[in-house]
Amino acid sequence: MFRRWKWIIMIITLGVYYLTPWIRWDRGEFAPDQAVLIDFPARRFYFFFIEIWPQEFIFIAGLLVMAGIGLFLITSVVGRAWCGYTCPQTVWTDLFLVVERFFEGDRNARIRLDKSPWTFDKIRKRVMKHATWIIIAVLTGGAWIFYFADAPTLLKDFLTFNAPFVAYGTVGVLTATTYLFGGIMREQVCIYMCPWPRIQ
Repeated sequence: MFRRWKWIIMIITLGVYYLTPWIRWDRGEFAPDQAVLIDFPARRFYFFFIEIWPQEFIFIAGLLVMAGIGLFLITSVVGRAWCGYTCPQTVWTDLFLVVERFFEGDRNARIRLDKSPWTFDKIRKRVMKHATWIIIAVLTGGAWIFYFADAPTLLKDFLTFNAPFVAYGTVGVLTATTYLFGGIMREQVCIYMCPWPRIQ
């Protein structure tokens, strides 16, 4: 049952992350039509029908503080609800594990593969796994930059190498961190870097 819930939550959270920048929202003439947009040049944050100006950021800070307190409360009541289901590290690690199981099999098969000599089949499985991980990591970094500019326009500029350097740098950094934290260092991240209480 818990595994099924993890699948459902993983699909929902990944869907929200990847698809939200592409949702359109009509705000009238001379206003951006992207539903969720962090517009640094205009110093505004758009969230569907809400428009937040810099002087109103204190309300966002208050909401974040309340969300943090709520997170601690939920964790103390029901255990690791955040870490086990909705933490980005958990979500992307689960996604990377799906890819790993697809190419290399279950845990026992992966252990046998680790101990086996380097053959063409082993190299093929490893290359396919890491290539898929890198594609996911690139898509993750790519999705993030679309929250800061009009997504269709930025995608076109990005693919034609006309986007700002900061866009390429951001995608590069997030690609590297997603690949490392989701695939290579997944256990170490949760053990050594997670700040949330581990109530079993």
